[in-house]
Amino acid sequence: MYKVLTFFGTLLLSSLSFADWKIETFAHSATNTESHSAMVRNEEGFELAIFKSDKGVVWMDFSLSDYDFDELSQNELPRFQIDNQKPVQMIRGFVATIVPEDEGINAIIVSDSETISTEKDFSVNHIVTERLPERVICPIFQGESRPHLGTLEALLQGKKITFKFTLLDGKKAQTEFTLNGAKEALNKTIFK
Repeated sequence: MYKVLTFFGTLLLSSLSFADWKIETFAHSATNTESHSAMVRNEEGFELAIFKSDKGVVWMDFSLSDYDFDELSQNELPRFQIDNQKPVQMIRGFVATIVPEDEGINAIIVSDSETISTEKDFSVNHIVTERLPERVICPIFQGESRPHLGTLEALLQGKKITFKFTLLDGKKAQTEFTLNGAKEALNKTIFK
């Protein structure tokens, strides 16, 4: 009987749910530690996860739908927007970091026609992002002393987050996630 109760207690810990958001728990056997991620999956199969590293950096992980085998464009990374706030353009880089809002950025964008743009773009904020074929991962909070874009606070207060992206074949698409339950899930994972 004790084993059954322990099993159900572990199951509850790894699948806590707050409205549409859930908390996933990952055990790391090499370090004998656990990490937690607040995540949401939409009806189209796209996933959004927010997690905190052991160094205190909060990361956002956007994954394409697992219903197909699409890959993200290598040249044009996703743009996300929370409600009506200023959009954030993800750009490729070796070290993911947040670009201070008032600095703009020389956005080096190589299009499929191989044109290059290096204009400063103040219409969007920018985050240097790590790209994998089916996902992008970027920091959304690096501590009080580091500049950030207010993304974490916006996730706590917002209603939805929309991602616009280009696939490897050039097709443009978008998807959105509800933020219903994000505040509770983030409070249990990021601010605990």
